[in-house]
Amino acid sequence: MQEAGPDGPMVADDRVDRVIVGALRGQDLSAFEIWRRLGSEEGVLGRLTEAHLFPTLYRLEAEGLLQSEWQEGERTRRKYRLTSRALERADDRNWPPIAFHGERGAPVPADRAGRRPASPDPEAGSWYLPPRRVEPAAPPPTAEATGRVRTPAEAAALAASADRAPAHSDTDRPGRTALTGYADDLGARLDLPQTEVDRVRQELADYLLDSSRSLEHDGYVAEAADAEALARLRSPRDQALLIERAEQTQGRMNRGIRRGLFDFVSEMVLWLVLSVVVFALASGVAEMVVRVARLGGLHLTVLTSAEWTTNQMAVMLCVGAFAAGRISLGSLARISRHGDATLRRRWAIGGAAALLAVVLVLPGFEDTLTVVTLLVVPIAFVAGTLRPQHKNERAYSLRGVLAVVALVAIASLLPGVRMFAYDPNGTPGAPLAHGRDSIELSVTQPTEGSYSYEVPAPAAAGIVSVELWPATTSGPFIVVDPSATGPTLKNAQGVNFANLPQVKQWWVVAVATAPNGERTVLAMAIQTGATPRPSSALGWLLSHL
Repeated sequence: MQEAGPDGPMVADDRVDRVIVGALRGQDLSAFEIWRRLGSEEGVLGRLTEAHLFPTLYRLEAEGLLQSEWQEGERTRRKYRLTSRALERADDRNWPPIAFHGERGAPVPADRAGRRPASPDPEAGSWYLPPRRVEPAAPPPTAEATGRVRTPAEAAALAASADRAPAHSDTDRPGRTALTGYADDLGARLDLPQTEVDRVRQELADYLLDSSRSLEHDGYVAEAADAEALARLRSPRDQALLIERAEQTQGRMNRGIRRGLFDFVSEMVLWLVLSVVVFALASGVAEMVVRVARLGGLHLTVLTSAEWTTNQMAVMLCVGAFAAGRISLGSLARISRHGDATLRRRWAIGGAAALLAVVLVLPGFEDTLTVVTLLVVPIAFVAGTLRPQHKNERAYSLRGVLAVVALVAIASLLPGVRMFAYDPNGTPGAPLAHGRDSIELSVTQPTEGSYSYEVPAPAAAGIVSVELWPATTSGPFIVVDPSATGPTLKNAQGVNFANLPQVKQWWVVAVATAPNGERTVLAMAIQTGATPRPSSALGWLLSHL
């Protein structure tokens, strides 16, 4: 298998995998500890450079052979350990554990000059360059190479303190901005999720600090040790490219897409199911609002029509689409190891197009508000992708849930659209009977589409009948249709609205007619008309455009 790098193909060598797995048998090691032990091993000699160490470790993580976590100790470091899959592969391929002789690994054969043999230049295809070292027998580094030569006392003090370093690279090396600056520059170039960027940046800063300390132990002064540690890596741009290509495997992308699609569908189904709860509670909430308003002297009504019910579902779909965009893009980016911005445009456009196709043909009882709400569903999905869910973030917050409740309540009882006021004195030629400031007409529904009205006891002598007048809306008010010259139906104690003209709402009034012909209203109510035939937003748009 080959992975492209900025300097050509980077081979996933089986020998490198073997020694890394062997080194981690029975112990957890940081990246620098792995390099310190493997840099001179025969299995990787001429096969691995420090620049390719992290891409190699991340590739093995992507293949499921390694896993890592931050571990607290004398110094906080990211430690790697083997997975069961790695142990199975080691057993299948007879990979032995690696036994090290001393902290820095097994002895290395030397050439006649006492130097470690160097492999060819990496541009010629090798992965390994030996770290630059100052041998004990060699003269101390020159001022030109290292800045300032340490005195014997300084070198002894530095060697004694090398293993007593504080815990974290951000605070234990004041004034050394080159190492953290390199890590920050590389992090800014990484196309990875933010949590992964933070992990790589901190892990690399820790590695550079450990490498610089090791060079100081070998005789380098601080500034030269920092420069040498940085020189063994690629430029921030090329190093970031190596890390990205090691982490962003096709397998991870496929898993991310599958998880993103699962989150997308499951969130939409969840909120569609939750709309059933809204259906069950909405009528009771509307009745409560009407009764509370009546105690304050207001006469309100909520048109609990089929369109009203469908609109509640549309509102819940909008909320679900927002949640689906937020959660699905977060899962896709986190699993595929890509930055949010890299995936957002294609994911948002694809999800919005799919949702638009669904809401246009979704059967329901459409009116203007419902159609507009349905068309907001794909827009809500796009809005959700602008703030994807990151690792360790909650999908829902208390503030978000309260906002959803408020949104559903406003859309269900929106004044002038779903909730209206009416004037009890509005029946033509029939004023409200004296002393009946609290009026109510009891309505029951014995069968689908049929209603029965219970007339309250008359306040005066006369004949009481129930009349139906066509009603219409005028802003936030419901009034008797001005074009009506009289009631559409009289003596309507039992009514089947399917046999009446198609009117959205009816003005239902109990009228007492005195012997002298004087008419007074005893009670009244607003009644929705017959349920329209199911339609779709697409059909509604085609019929109105």
